[in-house]
Amino acid sequence: MKLLHRWAPLLLLVTALSSCTRQEPQQKPPKKFHTLRMNISREPTTMDPRQGSELVGSTLHFMLFEGLVRLNPDNSITPAQAQSIEISDDRKTYIFHLRKTKWSDGTRVVAADFENAWKKILTPNFPAANAHLLYPIKNAEKAKRGVVPLDQVGIRAPDSKTLVVELENPTPYFLDLISFCVFFPVSHTVDETDPAWMQEASSHFISNGPFRLVSWKHHNELVLEKNPYYWEAPQIDLDKIQISMVSDENTVLNMYKKNELDIMGLGISPLPKDALLQYQQWGELKTYSIPATTILCFNVNRFPFDNKNIRKAFAYAVNRKEIVDNITQLEEEVATNIIPSGLKYNPHLSYFQDNNIKRAQKLFRRGLEELHITPQEFPVITYYYSHDSLNHKLAQALQQQWSKILGVKVHLEQSDHKVFLDRLKNRNYDLAQSFWFAQYNDPLSILERFKYQANAKNYCGWENPEYIRLLEKSYTDATEEERMKTLKTAEALFMEEMPLTPLYHWKSAFMIKDHLDYKEFPADGFFELTRISVKK
Repeated sequence: MKLLHRWAPLLLLVTALSSCTRQEPQQKPPKKFHTLRMNISREPTTMDPRQGSELVGSTLHFMLFEGLVRLNPDNSITPAQAQSIEISDDRKTYIFHLRKTKWSDGTRVVAADFENAWKKILTPNFPAANAHLLYPIKNAEKAKRGVVPLDQVGIRAPDSKTLVVELENPTPYFLDLISFCVFFPVSHTVDETDPAWMQEASSHFISNGPFRLVSWKHHNELVLEKNPYYWEAPQIDLDKIQISMVSDENTVLNMYKKNELDIMGLGISPLPKDALLQYQQWGELKTYSIPATTILCFNVNRFPFDNKNIRKAFAYAVNRKEIVDNITQLEEEVATNIIPSGLKYNPHLSYFQDNNIKRAQKLFRRGLEELHITPQEFPVITYYYSHDSLNHKLAQALQQQWSKILGVKVHLEQSDHKVFLDRLKNRNYDLAQSFWFAQYNDPLSILERFKYQANAKNYCGWENPEYIRLLEKSYTDATEEERMKTLKTAEALFMEEMPLTPLYHWKSAFMIKDHLDYKEFPADGFFELTRISVKK
């Protein structure tokens, strides 16, 4: 059957030539060149997928690079750069056989590109905020801590077309895990000759995804073009992407109105909240649920949030329904748990009552007694957040709620996103508003961030021996049912300790021009331009 399909077009061509030799060949109409104009709210923190840790950068990584597998809208996993996958009977060894794919300069993608990229992440001094995602791999965590050399990590490329990965334990979500952009390859030859390749658009910035970077005016504009060497290039309608970097939401909306943008929103270019209801009524606003959550982080190692009851008082005093109805306005799900909707095996549990005023006040009084201070001696809390109109409105609402219910004073301080992230990573804050995005389709995508205090994503600085034990147990549970039961127990412990409190699980909103069509978005919520097509 494969031979017939392979040779049938040639046979038809021969027949046509022999029977119609005098017929003039028909001219095909010239292909139209399709450019997509979009906006991101800020400069990406890095264009190196190995170092990515924030939404804007990760979105760009999905445009430029591609991993071994991809996550589909129906939560299924299909091969991408890998052509086929073998899994051992004990589920601890994965063998990936690569397609004949190329980098954007025409050179071959080889298994060593994956091996070196992953092992670079595990180098002790390499700045990778998501290094913990590789820890299911044999000796990965020990290598990152400098306990074992990299050649003992379970990642090897026996030849150019084969990547072998050995795991510590059977990991049922492993293929979901490696669909995330941190696992995308980097050309090991370019990385060795030019370690700063990711800082500019140059001949050394090569990628293996659907698009390639051709221009980068820092803090101003990015230009991408279709990668002619991408293995699925014929299926991609877009030829060029112009990406402006404008932070002001109203300016971006005006650009869209004046047909200077083709799409806006999707979390990478927020929509003005004042305009949401109007566009919803007009039917122009499209929304879909994504596995992300807005959260409030407590610095558990700094007074007064080193007290559990104070943390819980602040958490219970929040009126999340009021925030969703009056500020975010996208009918988001009020979050009284930490696992976002849409994640595999999400049981939709609730661990506390929203806006529980009496309980909040009781816990606050108990916390004051434990801290040996009076209400008058409670310090002024500084609340940090990234510069954004939605974040500012949210901060103002919370400031008023805490003042009314707990009688506390909260000082608001907003800053540039990069400065804000540095503050979180260094834990130089009292109380901060942030969010998380599930990086793979399993509850552990959220829970494992808080396994160890040293994790760069553990902004709260919280660590608990019993919580560690439960996560370790989940790695070796005999059945999926038992594993989920263990993870539910871990989540319950986390919510009892309350190192942070969730506010709402996200819906992503966007608007797109009529000449463009969009396919269903991936289950992980990341916007992929390959899913946009031009209407015929």
